[in-house]
Amino acid sequence: MKKTILALFMSVILASSVYATAMSDYEVGRQAFEEKNYTKAIELYQSAIKQNPKYAEAYYAQGEAEMELQQFDNAITSFKKVITLKPKSADGYYGRGAALAAKQEWAEARKDLDIAVKYDPNNYEKYEARALVLYELKEKPAAYADIEKAISLAPDEPTPYRLRALCKLGDLKFREARKDFSLGKKIEKAKKKAEKQAAKEAKKIKK
Repeated sequence: MKKTILALFMSVILASSVYATAMSDYEVGRQAFEEKNYTKAIELYQSAIKQNPKYAEAYYAQGEAEMELQQFDNAITSFKKVITLKPKSADGYYGRGAALAAKQEWAEARKDLDIAVKYDPNNYEKYEARALVLYELKEKPAAYADIEKAISLAPDEPTPYRLRALCKLGDLKFREARKDFSLGKKIEKAKKKAEKQAAKEAKKIKK
């Protein structure tokens, strides 16, 4: 009995150690990603996955890095693994949908993004991605509806306005496009100013 308990205890300790190593590689990989060293980030994510083959977050992060390197087929494989491990992962479907869109596989991308929106209906980025795909599929009223939804969810983000501007530009509505581009630029400027102010305040608190 003692041997069994000891063996169980050791297996837990070893499993915890492996998990900690995987977490460490993942965190260093995130840092490499932020530094735009995507190849290094992928190597670290793969190391984390080797330590913990069920590490869905590492597969997703790997897919993000592969997208940056325009390795879209690899990214699709990584995001598919996320979905396999977490069948209701909105991010997994969002990532794969974005990769399919990058390959201009619009119909398949739309299917994944529909699921992403279903599982995460309050995330403006998912509506943006689907709006772009819907526009390419010539479903313009639905595309604009998604853009409006993105704006309602994130009125202080510049990207939904820029996306609407691009769609308006595609529809040859130049005046409306210019208005949205200007609005997006204004919001981005205000956001950067607020971030700068927040950083200053944080420095004051540290002192």
